Order: sequence, then C-alpha cells, then structure tokens
Amino acid sequence: MGIPVVNLVASGTTVSVIVPVRDEAGTLEEFLDSLLAQRTRPAEIVVADAGSRDHSTRIIRDRIGSGIVKLVESGPSYPGRARNTAIRAATQPWIAMTDAGTIVNDAWLSELTAASMTNPDADVVFGTYVPLVRTFLEGCLALAFVAPSHEVDGRRFRGPSTASMLIRRRVWEELGGFPENLRACEDLLFFNRLSGRGYRTAYASGATVAWRLPSTWRGIFRRFRTYSCNTIQAGLGSRWQRSVCMMYLAAVLCAVASVVVHWSFAFVPFAGLLARAVRSVRARRDIAAEVGAGLRVHLAVCAMLVWIDAAAFAGVFDYLRGARSVAEVPSV
Repeated sequence: MGIPVVNLVASGTTVSVIVPVRDEAGTLEEFLDSLLAQRTRPAEIVVADAGSRDHSTRIIRDRIGSGIVKLVESGPSYPGRARNTAIRAATQPWIAMTDAGTIVNDAWLSELTAASMTNPDADVVFGTYVPLVRTFLEGCLALAFVAPSHEVDGRRFRGPSTASMLIRRRVWEELGGFPENLRACEDLLFFNRLSGRGYRTAYASGATVAWRLPSTWRGIFRRFRTYSCNTIQAGLGSRWQRSVCMMYLAAVLCAVASVVVHWSFAFVPFAGLLARAVRSVRARRDIAAEVGAGLRVHLAVCAMLVWIDAAAFAGVFDYLRGARSVAEVPSV
C-alpha cells in the first residue's frame, strides 16, 4: 500500500520552496538562513535569480553546500517570470512560495504543511505576514498601507500573499503560471484567476513571514510609483487610483468653495485627511499596539498618506506617457 500524500506533505518531503531574487544582497543571507532553519525540511529550495547586479548569486552559491539549495537563472526579469522559472525547475508536487527580503519564522513550512494535512482537499494554503517595523518611519508606513489583519482560527491573519503560501504544482500549471510582463500586481492577477476557478483554499495563520518595508522617503515614493504604474497596466486602476483622484478632486472643489462661498471650506480637506488617518490606524490595531496611536503618529500617518498619493499620481503619469523605465523594466 502506498504512503498517503498528506503524510508526505506533513513531513515536508514533497515540498519545493521557490524564491525569486534580484539585487537582494543586503538581506539575502538572513533570509536564506531562516529558510534553512525550518523545523520541517523541504525537499529543495529553488532560488531563481532575475538578473542580479550585486553579489546575490554568490550568497546563494555559498548555501548550495547545504544540500537542498538550488540556483537557477531566469535572466533579467520581473518576479512573475522568476517564480515561473523556479517552479519549472522544482521537482515536487507541492510548491511553497515566499519572497527574498523577508524573514521566515522557523515553523513557517510546518504550519503550511500541517494545514494541508488538516484540509486534504485544499489546493492552496495561505500563510500570513507581518510588517517588520524597526523605525518610526516604517511603523507609520505600515499603519498607512499594510493590509489590515483579521482573525482566522483565533489568530491574526493577513493575506493572501506570495510571501507565504503553499500550492499544488498542477494548480499553477492549470492557471498558466504568473504573468511575466509586470513589475508588480502579477500576484493579484494570479489570485484573481485562482479564486475565479473555484480552487479550494485553507489558511495557516501560524505560517508567518516578516516583511521588510521601504525605510526611506525616497524608497517609499519609488515603490508606490512603481506599484501605481503597474496597477494600471494590470487593469486594476479602479481599485486605487480612481478613489485617490476622487478625493483630491473633492479637495480642489473645497478650495474653490473657500474662495467663492466661505473660507471655512478650506479646512474640509484637512479634516478629511485626518479622518482617513484615524480610520487607517484603527483598522491596524495590531500594528498600532507596537508603533503607538498618539497625535504624533496620526499626523505622521497623514503625511505618509499624502506622500503615497503623490507617488500614485506619479505612477499614473508614467503610465500615460509610457515611461516604462520608471517601472524598472530590465534589459532582456
């Protein structure tokens, strides 16, 4: 009698971990060490380098001696192509995904595989992520945009995300893999296809990944400018840019009303921004418990929201003028 697949999944022996990498030398050693320290050992860790110009590949090769790390080259490419390249090189029927630049807790793969055993009909298991907050700036950024968490099985859960998930390889094949022409939002399109096809999902709220945030104002602006441009390219502009445009159109109308009707209309946009910051902080109580929720934090979140909005407008202009270089298109 054959060994049931669920038992193999629980032991980790039918799981390939795949990771796309590009220019992650500053964080790659800590990330790979966290993968190699997993309580449940995967069959292999397939790292796809997407054209790194730093010494990322050297760091990966240094870990090949562990016996389970494999390096494949996808050439200069976006995350979708790198993920697809890594999955094609993987040998196992289950694929665990995470992202370079994160820190994976030592029970991450154990929690994912345990959830697949508890839910043997599941086609995909979603883990969760938490923002890695080390500075006041990162804390305010997390309060401004990191997705709010909700409760799953008595634990806080945030997702879905390619930073923490387990999927059957055949499901990836049936969905045609990840879109390869986008710097960002390729994961959202993949998840849309996943939910639209009715695949069965399970959740592992203990499979936690610590997600690094941009740590400078310049890095934040660049990140959200890229997100904005690629969101429109992916056909998802109505989710973000439309609401931002409506808010600022209302602010312009208030400015006009302050001149032709009454000066007090000038305060309406500021009151709206502060209310937006209050809602944002309240929706992320788990992060606020770490960062704080005083006046200083709320004012800083106001500034962060305006900064992200400005980056969103810059991304719209990039899209309209076809400035794909801002979206970090690699040379192929």
